[in-house]
Amino acid sequence: MNESIHAKLNLVQSKLNAPKNLYNSFGGFSYRSLEGIFEGLKPLLDETQCTIVISDEIVTVNGFNYIKATAVFSDGD
Repeated sequence: MNESIHAKLNLVQSKLNAPKNLYNSFGGFSYRSLEGIFEGLKPLLDETQCTIVISDEIVTVNGFNYIKATAVFSDGD
């Protein structure tokens, strides 16, 4: 596959199907898990010969702690 990284990312984003199939009864909302996202993502990564690496860190903003997650999409070049 001799496409640019932008074309590969566009393909993955347009084909990815990750429905919000989980429900939080306390908060009253539907959500998707990282595992559910990766279930739909893995075949597309294989198709485009790309990888995604996810990392997280705790950051403090205005005295509040948050988990900051970063995803890096790469085709190896």
